[in-house]
Amino acid sequence: MGLFCKKEKEIEYDKEDCVKKKKLLRELFDEKVRQGDTYDILYAYMTSSKYEEGFFINTNTTSFYYYIVGYRKKDGSIVLVQVDSELVNNSEAYFIDMENVVDITYNKKYEQVCLQYKKGYDSYGEILNIEGTDAKTLYGPKNIYQKEEKEKFLDFLEAVREDLIKKGYKVSKWKRN
Repeated sequence: MGLFCKKEKEIEYDKEDCVKKKKLLRELFDEKVRQGDTYDILYAYMTSSKYEEGFFINTNTTSFYYYIVGYRKKDGSIVLVQVDSELVNNSEAYFIDMENVVDITYNKKYEQVCLQYKKGYDSYGEILNIEGTDAKTLYGPKNIYQKEEKEKFLDFLEAVREDLIKKGYKVSKWKRN
């Protein structure tokens, strides 16, 4: 270890609660996605910020959106099911249009994955924060430790990136380690 290197802190989480939450995530996902058991899943969240200048004060509001991300290797599909922070309510499944994804990037520092769409598409892309949560998290569901799930998802995304390169797309640099 070098002089200025930081030792990674171990995440504190309740293992029993983590197992329960992962089982609940699977049940919620399978409820909304036909053949949901054929997908691997992990937890992710997105944020959006809104800045408003006021007459006396300025406000900055951040909204959190929590998702169960399902991905399937055999057809390269990705599905999002939005859930609430208590993992009680969920939305209909949203299938990411993988035919219009032209680039996939990963930011290790923030543990963010970005799926970027073609120019002229309705949306810029999807930015998913794929880090887990610990027992002290202030937002969203607590105790979702998913190191193995994250690594499997990144392996899947690397394979999808290889397919994009074969199709002739110029993809951004990918630095995982």
